[in-house]
Amino acid sequence: MKSNGRVADMLVRLVSGEVLDQADLKKQYGVSLRTCQRDMAYIRQALAEYNVGVIDDQNGTYCLTQQSDVHDLEMVLAASHVLLGSRALTGAELNRTLDFLSTGLSPSMQTLVHEQLTLSRGSYTPLSRAKPLLARLREISTSIDHNEKLVFTYQSSHAGEPTPRVQHAQPVALFFETYYFYVAMWNRQRHSYLLYRLDRIVDILTKTTGERLAYAQRFSLQDHRRQTYLLDTGELTRIRFVYRNYVQTALDYFPGSYVVDRHPDGSHVIEAYVKVGGAMLWLLSQGTAVKVLSPLSLVKQMRTTLAAVLAQYPKIEDK
Repeated sequence: MKSNGRVADMLVRLVSGEVLDQADLKKQYGVSLRTCQRDMAYIRQALAEYNVGVIDDQNGTYCLTQQSDVHDLEMVLAASHVLLGSRALTGAELNRTLDFLSTGLSPSMQTLVHEQLTLSRGSYTPLSRAKPLLARLREISTSIDHNEKLVFTYQSSHAGEPTPRVQHAQPVALFFETYYFYVAMWNRQRHSYLLYRLDRIVDILTKTTGERLAYAQRFSLQDHRRQTYLLDTGELTRIRFVYRNYVQTALDYFPGSYVVDRHPDGSHVIEAYVKVGGAMLWLLSQGTAVKVLSPLSLVKQMRTTLAAVLAQYPKIEDK
């Protein structure tokens, strides 16, 4: 078979879903390994030109992967690694979810995903007291869609509340943040939105028709993510601080923050609009890389906290 006919024949076989073995191609077409590789290079070039797909070359075999399969594979891998890093699900629920994500892929792509995630799945470390959450996620999402009020028992993190207490609230937003799923709920007794950790909701006792809360007064997830670091506590405050490490790290931790000045030593002055209680956790974690400039109230809080920390470590005389 002449080269043009041979290449066309190989292309048709690939498009039809056949897996071509390099050794078989040499025998069938009576060509050398180099000729076989050159033919496949022509096919790759044509596929790339028309954005049809890509040739998957593994262990001396060739198969055609549709472009959509490649994109799906990329998304499945990305979502899978995010789940593996979340630590939020039990091992059983994680495996179910990962298997579900890859069900839409072709068999060869499913095999590839399985191989690439083997190490990550084997090293998955769920939270110390991880609870099944998938059914509860669906239940809370449905209540939000139906504007339902809930009566439920909730296990607080406060040491003074060792047993679950009954809560009355209406869920309005469900989101994931730093290992945990949270539900923002309107608490009528407190006349405010409170955040509840999904895994601490013990039992949902009753569901009743709730209120259609005015959109302008609803909990703003966007504001929460721009203003809160770890703890949704403290007054909303505009702060300024000097940061001496890689500036993008600080900007990523406080979305919406920005650089207002750069010093000759390479440090940056950053301004952010944050809830101070949570922000202090990050500021304190940076040690000497951070110096708070304003407001004065936050400077005093930092000094007081750091002095209290230092007091826990009495001076040790060198022997």
